[in-house]
Amino acid sequence: MNAELSKNTQAILLLTAPLIAGGGKTSLRPLGPVEYEKLAQQLLNWGKEPADLLERGAGGVLSELPPVFDQERIRQLLERGFLLSQVLEHWQARAIWVVSRADRDYPKRFKQRLGKSAPPVIYGCGNSTLLDNGGLAVVGSRNADDPLIVYSEDIGRLAAESGCAVISGGARGVDQAAMQGALVEGGIAVGVLADKLERAAMDRGNRDVLMDDRLVLISACDPRAGFNAGNSMQRNKLVYALADAGLVVESDYNKGGTWAGAVEQLNKLRHVPLYTRADGEIGKGLKALQQKGAYQWPAPRTPDEFRAVLSDKPADANPEAPKQTSLIPNGEAVVQPNAGIAGADTVGQIAPRLESVRDAPAVEVPPGDVLFKTVEELIGSIDTPTTDYAVAEYLDISEKQAREWLKRLVREGKYRRSTRPVRYDRISSDRLFS
Repeated sequence: MNAELSKNTQAILLLTAPLIAGGGKTSLRPLGPVEYEKLAQQLLNWGKEPADLLERGAGGVLSELPPVFDQERIRQLLERGFLLSQVLEHWQARAIWVVSRADRDYPKRFKQRLGKSAPPVIYGCGNSTLLDNGGLAVVGSRNADDPLIVYSEDIGRLAAESGCAVISGGARGVDQAAMQGALVEGGIAVGVLADKLERAAMDRGNRDVLMDDRLVLISACDPRAGFNAGNSMQRNKLVYALADAGLVVESDYNKGGTWAGAVEQLNKLRHVPLYTRADGEIGKGLKALQQKGAYQWPAPRTPDEFRAVLSDKPADANPEAPKQTSLIPNGEAVVQPNAGIAGADTVGQIAPRLESVRDAPAVEVPPGDVLFKTVEELIGSIDTPTTDYAVAEYLDISEKQAREWLKRLVREGKYRRSTRPVRYDRISSDRLFS
């Protein structure tokens, strides 16, 4: 795709990429998304760009950075030029390309929908032009049973017959089944991987469809990176950002990457209409997502019906559920029934066991408390134990803000803080009703 990297992309790689080589370890921690965004904004304020850090006299630019930036760390990252050349040669030999937000080939949907939180760098293999064509995001459990695997494959086949791509995370179970169904039927699949892009690019089973321009695999992580829970969580928003609609085939309740990505989509990102499977046995996780505002999948049977689902505004299958719109319209306070009751599933939606108080008078809730309910849900979607750094990276906020929110959750008895090292564990919600 890109035989020669632009100066901007070289600088962004040096600053943000681990550049894993050899044994797969790096001793120097690259800038995280939040750190890089702050640096990029500072450069923009000065009328400069990342490439300027590679020019002679760049030391003067670094010396002018405010104290909040670790100048020595940034300097050491920029001095990894030889390592970068080695890693680039390794990637090119495996047909792996790389683009940065400074490149014209960077996925447009990431820029449009994710804005400043779009990954600084994307690695990939296959036809990158497939990334801006939309399609159906299909996600679900890694441990789905056989009927759900068949269901997911059928969704992929119908997508292929409809001329629509399947976009998924490439994990075993539902993700791979939907992608495989589309590819077997001659369709297109987009895999957004959280780890091991290099292994997937070299897999013999992917070779023909990659060369046939029907499969593209991408990742925001180094091609050699192994599994990391934080990267897996971040991958979810990329899947939805590339799609026209999303379908959750199966999800655990209040845990796991599928749940976290769906809740983030419903409560925060809202890039696309989100559906849940309506056929067969519906578990607690899918029911909870419907209560949070997800629509029931209308089960299209023909290509025309399938295309209509992706292009039409979904019917409101659950009029009592929160709508997939802004949390607080026009900045006004939100009136919530039964607000403030411990264990509420989400803002304005009380857990089934509290139905006896559903008809209580409406109480005006301060907007800050409404927003913190959403914060609590998003933090709750992260596997525990967690850290303030992990929360900051996931929510794209400062570590100080993450620490304050975690402290509040501890004070409210919803998290437990441990030391050496400092970690935060979620306390089971069932205990709130014991």
